[in-house]
Amino acid sequence: MTIYAVCLAEAIKLKHETIQSLIKGAFLHDVGKIGISDTILLKPGKLNPEEFEVMKNHVQHGIDIVKRSEWLRDAADIVECHHEQYGGNGYPMGLKGRAIPVGARIFAIADVFDALTSRRPYKESFSYRSAVNLIREKSGINFDPDFVDVFFSIIGQIHREIKKCSSTILRHKMSIIINKYFS
Repeated sequence: MTIYAVCLAEAIKLKHETIQSLIKGAFLHDVGKIGISDTILLKPGKLNPEEFEVMKNHVQHGIDIVKRSEWLRDAADIVECHHEQYGGNGYPMGLKGRAIPVGARIFAIADVFDALTSRRPYKESFSYRSAVNLIREKSGINFDPDFVDVFFSIIGQIHREIKKCSSTILRHKMSIIINKYFS
């Protein structure tokens, strides 16, 4: 997901410092889940409304963690806003449109695409076409439509490359990205 997010950020021509923050946020976006019970985290099926309310607390737990470190503070926008939705129906603040920080708008697309196309304990992976169609349907509702358009212009080739990579090669690709932005 970090590779997808960085590729989108580069295609949009974001500043080097903004991409650094995006990378930190991508690595740390769900760090607050360490404060959520395994009963909820590992539940094989859909969460009920009460469990979902508890799960939402991972955002505040994450903010509490990253704001303790000066070096990680710039990841806070993504940690805090990765569940905001472009149309204003997300959480925790219900931000809408460009009020959502740019890194979080980029990350949301990459995160959902990766989640859809990856197998998880509670679901099978979606096909590439199904994932693209779902993101297209949610453009302007969940996702920044300008960023969705750019994402679609680059994602086909990137997804094909990533799907062919072993975990060793993916780690190598990530280390190239880390060196590029943090050396």
